[in-house]
Amino acid sequence: MSDPKPPEAEEPQVAEVVTGERSRLSAVWIVPLVAIAIAGWLVWTTLAEKGPQITIRFRSAEGLEPGKSVVRYKAVEVGKVTSIQIAADLSHVLVHAELTRGAERLLAEDSRFWVVRPRIGAGGVSGLSTLLSGAYIEVDPGKGPPATEFEGLEEPPVVLSDEPGRQFVLVADALEGITRGSPLYYRDIEVGEVLGYKLAEDGRSVEIVTFVRAPFDRLVRADSRFWNTSGFEIGTGAGGFYFRMQSVQAMLTGGIAFGEGKGEAAEEGSRFPLYASYRAMRDSQLDDAREYLVYFDGSLRGLKPGAPVEFRGIEVGRVTDVRLVIDYETGDVRIPVRIAMLPERLAPLAVSGGEARPPADFAEKLIARGVRAQLKTANLLTGELVVDLDIHPDAPPAELRTENGVPVIPSVPSDLETITSSMAELLDKLSSLPLAELIA
Repeated sequence: MSDPKPPEAEEPQVAEVVTGERSRLSAVWIVPLVAIAIAGWLVWTTLAEKGPQITIRFRSAEGLEPGKSVVRYKAVEVGKVTSIQIAADLSHVLVHAELTRGAERLLAEDSRFWVVRPRIGAGGVSGLSTLLSGAYIEVDPGKGPPATEFEGLEEPPVVLSDEPGRQFVLVADALEGITRGSPLYYRDIEVGEVLGYKLAEDGRSVEIVTFVRAPFDRLVRADSRFWNTSGFEIGTGAGGFYFRMQSVQAMLTGGIAFGEGKGEAAEEGSRFPLYASYRAMRDSQLDDAREYLVYFDGSLRGLKPGAPVEFRGIEVGRVTDVRLVIDYETGDVRIPVRIAMLPERLAPLAVSGGEARPPADFAEKLIARGVRAQLKTANLLTGELVVDLDIHPDAPPAELRTENGVPVIPSVPSDLETITSSMAELLDKLSSLPLAELIA
């Protein structure tokens, strides 16, 4: 009997391995990546909002503190001081500041920076608000090419760059009380300031830079005259004692005034002479006047340069020179009085048929009608004399002659001389009478 066949052994079943992509990013890395993204965003935001860095040179950093002192434009904060260091040559300090985004428009080559702190100057007291808030840097934007390094001003500018107006240069022999910030007046109205001054290249005069605000700058003409109003004027003249003062501020801090001319509007940067006083300016009008000579027989005590020349009470000129002339050959002593007639005063009198005639023809015509020069007392207290021109019908005929090219106006004795002469003649007649015989 045979053994039964064993059953076939069953093959073991092998599990099929299913492969799939396993996630390469673990949840553990999510937090660092988010942190990096946030940090990057913060860095980008900081860099995007960061403004320009600038450096300003000052002689001293008085009142400035890093991290506290700010930079302002029109009372708006546009930056902050980040650090302050001493320059390598020890002559100044370097103030580093960071401005806000968009402040690049304020940074030009000619932009001006200065420290605002309490100051006492010609214009009064300024910067009192910094007693509580602390000193800060003010900026006045320019219009030149961009820049990041600047030379700071030690004093605030008198006029900001956006102030409408024009600058003019005045030339004077000396400052005579004029300072930076001194006011400019027109008809007693303050219309500008003195920006600064410097010695001329030849060293013989002082150049004063002034600024006249709009719309008053249109009043400055090519023939305008400027004069110094510092202090006050006092003296005596044909009209008696005179006293002139522009204002208390001008007396204390200096000032300049000007009058309206009749020419074209002056261009910016035009140069004008600055006269020492109002009287000096008024006398300068004689530079364009017509000169005449007058000879008087009597005493000239009380007649001096600057005395008025009047025609029937209207001032038409001034005495410019009184001097003694001796002819050593003949021994004659003469005292020529040089006078100057103002053209604008003579023109209305010279009108004939609607046209103005030359002053020489005008004077010749008046002399033919009997116009003569005569000395008159203008002030009994001071004894000042004036030259009076008037028509004297009884005067002997005369013609207008010239002496070295200068017309000579004939004269007549003064009223005092006439009275004195009459009294002398009367006394001579009385002395010639036989009074003793008549009394007997």
